[in-house]
Amino acid sequence: MKYIIIIITILVIWLIAMYNGLIKKKNYIKEAWSTIDVQLKRKTNILTNLVDTIKMQTKYESETLEKIVSMRVKMVSSSKDEAMTANDKVSKMIPSIMAISESYPELKSNQSFLHLMEDVKNVEDKIAYARTRYNTTVTIFNTAIQSFPTSILANMLGFTSEKTYEISDVEREYSDNLRISEL
Repeated sequence: MKYIIIIITILVIWLIAMYNGLIKKKNYIKEAWSTIDVQLKRKTNILTNLVDTIKMQTKYESETLEKIVSMRVKMVSSSKDEAMTANDKVSKMIPSIMAISESYPELKSNQSFLHLMEDVKNVEDKIAYARTRYNTTVTIFNTAIQSFPTSILANMLGFTSEKTYEISDVEREYSDNLRISEL
């Protein structure tokens, strides 16, 4: 009887440790996402200032600029999918902003514009880093809930896989072009 109680106690402690491990991994995912969220909010503020600077310098009304402003709300959405989709769309528009600066020499020499473009590049790098960190934590969590014997407990308690967010081809090309232009 004594051995049965010891075995049950060990089993209960082991189940509690597995559960706590899953909760810990889930919280790491939340924390990693909050890093992305902070950078997306920072990016929306930079882009809003960038659009305002372009409008002041060029008196330029553009569909691209209006789309960027409209994506601002979606980038700070509580939905991860919506936020990342909006970020991808905005990143696709950034080369258009750089093209606008080519058409307006006074914009290319404007210190505010140049500083904001540098800020855009920096925040893109931070988003890429945060996305990598987020994807790593998601992969660790997903592996844990899919591995035996944790998968049994995870299924019983309703833990489901999280989605990773990969960089789009357009973002990758844009990022590569930023790095090439620095050389």
